[in-house]
Amino acid sequence: MSRILLCNDDGYQALGIRTLARVLQAAGHDVVTVAPHEERSGQSHAMSFFTPVHVRRIDSATWAVKGTPADCAAIALLDLLKENPPDLVISGINHGYNLGWDVHYSGTVGAATEASFLGRPAIAVSMNCMSTSEADNEKGFEVVAKMVARIADAAKEMLRNSPNGWPDKCVLNINHPGTADAPLEIAHCRGDSIYLAGIQKFRIETADPKRENAIYILGGNSFRDQASVPNSGDDVSLAFEGKATMTLLSFRQAHHASEDILRELWRKISP
Repeated sequence: MSRILLCNDDGYQALGIRTLARVLQAAGHDVVTVAPHEERSGQSHAMSFFTPVHVRRIDSATWAVKGTPADCAAIALLDLLKENPPDLVISGINHGYNLGWDVHYSGTVGAATEASFLGRPAIAVSMNCMSTSEADNEKGFEVVAKMVARIADAAKEMLRNSPNGWPDKCVLNINHPGTADAPLEIAHCRGDSIYLAGIQKFRIETADPKRENAIYILGGNSFRDQASVPNSGDDVSLAFEGKATMTLLSFRQAHHASEDILRELWRKISP
């Protein structure tokens, strides 16, 4: 049995996280949920520094946080579960893929990343939710949750055999189509984002035309044309093929390949 912390960016009442909690508990794991009180998608790794964050206990194993997904991971690990920390942190199951460049926007990945920064093995898991049928999505979440339960068991064995078996400051990012027969493949997170960035602008009439006011809505969830995505083993391409993917994400910021460029820049500006 492992002690597992669940976070997400869809809120503590979302079907994905509730299904995952139920399946993990049925598999014998000790599960605690610390998640936003409402949907906080697209928050990336944002944190509410120097801003009061209200935390409400829902039941013996669930807390709702009026903050970001990363806030949830930090508050859980630094206080709520400090005396009995989890063996593993799982963020999800997210309602929709987090592939390619989208991992930089994802609150699901952000919560897992914060957990990894705080020294916990962390997994982010997301599922395609293009179906409008809640029943179809519910079946899909069940499939994915059972797979994640097997991964949790495997991770426990890896950590037991080798305390350093989990890469430091890395997140295992899993994306699944939600179908029972989907093959699971190792992928590169280097594909173009499969979501189209969009922007809508709504003008607000003002008495002074020089003082324009407007409301903007950012975001979009339309798939790109499949033919435009090269089949190069990246997670975006594999998702279009109906496959589930596993990608190891590292968020170390130094880009070692650029050191020569930095030396040349420094040479040019040095007196």
